Amino acid sequence: LEFAVQMSCQGCADAVRAALDAAPDVKLLELRPQEQSVLVETTAAAERVRELLENSGCRAVLKGMGGSSEGQCGLGGSWKGLGG
Repeated sequence: LEFAVQMSCQGCADAVRAALDAAPDVKLLELRPQEQSVLVETTAAAERVRELLENSGCRAVLKGMGGSSEGQCGLGGSWKGLGG
């Protein structure tokens, strides 16, 4: 899950990190305060993660989500024969 998180200083980024570290089902992948972006891997619902982020005192909005790598197709990156 990727979130846009309003982080105005390093203290905000530290608070976001602490809020996510306290949740065992959320793994912080990237924390980019300058881009106001947080990327996590989780089994929790997106709304739960947003609540965790906002409990840090920062406003958060879900930007997007992706599937696990286990769900990739078996084409090996080749699109031959599929009109490509």
